[in-house]
Amino acid sequence: MTVTGWLKARSVELGASLCTAGVLVGGLAIGVPFLRERIPETFLYSFCCVSAVLLRAVIDLAVRASVLAARSLQSAPAPAAIRLKPSNA
Repeated sequence: MTVTGWLKARSVELGASLCTAGVLVGGLAIGVPFLRERIPETFLYSFCCVSAVLLRAVIDLAVRASVLAARSLQSAPAPAAIRLKPSNA
């Protein structure tokens, strides 16, 4: 996956979680009875929704960095043994 592809995917996820959080907090603001009865849970869910996306992005970057580091530390294959032939001199 390219960097721009990764950024696009994470931005879509972040946009969706922010939209969900916005709808929940907006529902509180306009006074939806179901949400008003559960104010702490609504804020907690909104926070967790956004935090989960950010945490996933951080974990994904850490794994990609680890794989890149492991590949760069991996030793090159040993050169093939050179066979010497007896000389006719």
